[in-house]
Amino acid sequence: MMDSALTLFLLGLVAAAVVAAVVGLAVWIVLAVRQAMFRKRIKERYGVAVSSQFHVSRTGRRQGAVRLADPRWAAAKKDGTRDRRSNNMGVIRPDSVIVFDEWELRTDDPFTAYDMVLKLRGAHVDIAPCAEETEKRRVLESRLADRRAALDIDGLIARFKDRPTDFEPFCAELFRTLGWQAQTTPPVRDGGFDLRLRRPDGTTCIAECKCYDRRHHVGRPVVQKLQGANAAENAQGMMLITTSSFSADAVSYAKQAGVTLVDGAALVGLCRRAYGETARPVMFPPESSCRLTREDIMRHLPRDMRNQ
Repeated sequence: MMDSALTLFLLGLVAAAVVAAVVGLAVWIVLAVRQAMFRKRIKERYGVAVSSQFHVSRTGRRQGAVRLADPRWAAAKKDGTRDRRSNNMGVIRPDSVIVFDEWELRTDDPFTAYDMVLKLRGAHVDIAPCAEETEKRRVLESRLADRRAALDIDGLIARFKDRPTDFEPFCAELFRTLGWQAQTTPPVRDGGFDLRLRRPDGTTCIAECKCYDRRHHVGRPVVQKLQGANAAENAQGMMLITTSSFSADAVSYAKQAGVTLVDGAALVGLCRRAYGETARPVMFPPESSCRLTREDIMRHLPRDMRNQ
């Protein structure tokens, strides 16, 4: 009797498991068919194929918008990199969301999401700029204004007076326009210099940038500090860039140390070489220049996740 009861109980468990599996499979099939139907409708209406990486749903009619969400470490330090003091190596992948008309698309891959945004815009679907595109436009507009101010030294000084930390990126962009490779150092623990440069001929150089008033001359200690920084960096050249001028002592020491000095007049000359001689009105950058590149999206990922 006990064996029969146990057998019936086990058979009941098996039957319940089979029913649950069948129901689960049926639900999966229904959802898969529904997703396929939604993708077909979008393809027919907009001419854009929606990959299986997206979950598609219908919503009330909404204005086109996109929110990109970047993956991040579950256990992270303040700078976003993985906290190796923790055994949690998990990655949180929030959904990037695209909404347009009555449709909502979700994926945990921001690159796939942005590629779809570009395809939809190409099909004349109105999707408002995302936060990253808005920030890129702001940077480009600021850069254009910087270039216009660079036509004379007083314009440069006035431009960076209230934001002196932006002077280093401005100098980096100037040298890139002139055909150099340029990279700014971190604002904290910069090693005693602001830029790493590489000339078109491959020669390496470090540079220190000083945005000073005309009356504030750069003295010998700044040149000495740059020379000391290069003892660790071991670049082939050194450059000191300022909006003002150099003291006689600084000029004399720079000649001995092999430091190239770029004063305000020389800096304006470089700007005119790079950006032209005449004052042009600040134009808004075209929409195409605000389009995000893969590198733009990568910059929002933690440094130790970018090559994964």
